[in-house]
Amino acid sequence: MGRKSTFGPEQQATNTSSKIVAALERLSEVFRVLLWDNAKQHGISPIQIQVLTFLLHYPEEQRTITFLAAHFNMTKATISDAVKSLEAKNYLIRKVTATDTRSHTLHLIKAGKALAKKVECFAYPLQNTLSLTCSKEQSALLEHLLQLIFKLNREGIITPQRMCLNCHFYTQKGGHYCNLVPCKLKAADLRVDCPEFQFPQ
Repeated sequence: MGRKSTFGPEQQATNTSSKIVAALERLSEVFRVLLWDNAKQHGISPIQIQVLTFLLHYPEEQRTITFLAAHFNMTKATISDAVKSLEAKNYLIRKVTATDTRSHTLHLIKAGKALAKKVECFAYPLQNTLSLTCSKEQSALLEHLLQLIFKLNREGIITPQRMCLNCHFYTQKGGHYCNLVPCKLKAADLRVDCPEFQFPQ
């Protein structure tokens, strides 16, 4: 007999991991609904919202189709299509990199920046709800989620994320420890996306 479905109510009633998977699915639905509702208001797609938000906040060297594809766990073709659409709507432009004329970086122009600032608020309802949870519980949740992401990275299910647990500077010395700072980190100090991140050598 094969494994019982995670989504069957009877399986969920007796299996904690199935309940967690079902809960995570509900949360992913929250993101999907919030993204779609926001996207429809502005006549763009959910992927385009994610691209705009990324380009608004990340440094130039990371604003490439290759980096975006890895960051969002999407194919280069999917990201390229989203970028072409935003380019056609005059929200961004491409600039050839000085070191390699075959590659380019993406830059929001005035209209793109204005739209990005409007659409990035799509996650506020979820963030506002989380803010009602005490800091201790938020820290514990963050730690558990990063551990889950780390395991999914190791299994090759999603691309390695630029977070503490994947970083060259991270070790466990009686807890979380950053060798770059250097100091011990509390769970709340752990980063999902760190500017100083380096892949293990």
